[in-house]
Amino acid sequence: MVVKGYKAFNNDKTNRYGKKFIVGQVYHNNNDLKFGNNGHGFHMCTSLCDVFRYFGSDANVAKVIGFGNCICYDDEYYGYYDMYAVANLYIEKFLTRDEIISEMLNSSNFEIKKFLSTFTLNDIEKNLFLEKFKNNEEMTNLILYYQFGVNAYHKDNSLKRSKKRN
Repeated sequence: MVVKGYKAFNNDKTNRYGKKFIVGQVYHNNNDLKFGNNGHGFHMCTSLCDVFRYFGSDANVAKVIGFGNCICYDDEYYGYYDMYAVANLYIEKFLTRDEIISEMLNSSNFEIKKFLSTFTLNDIEKNLFLEKFKNNEEMTNLILYYQFGVNAYHKDNSLKRSKKRN
């Protein structure tokens, strides 16, 4: 099986266990595959937005190809699908922040909603998303809520631009 997707790394391009990953290299895991914190295999997601569930906005994200033995994990409750633990992983390229933003701006609204809830945009990026969704009240409200901390819903569903209370 071959799966194309994304994998997040620490700032120094290491995984959570300190192993450094390099573009163009293939990595192998000989353990039985298992998804999760105590799992084995290289974890990856087919959707870019899903990697930020596990790593913050400052993560290094690579386009990867998983192959050989693969197991899929879906988290129906939270809406995360097609997450994999793979036996073999090829690092195709590390994405720049601009590439991440560009890819997400061209994603489905479902994926953008997940992205906005887990990724911290800078001011320029916030404006890009606001401009794209200026005629979509639902998406604008999500941007305001997750990126500006503004609770955009009032009891009568009108837009209310007040700081959300913690």
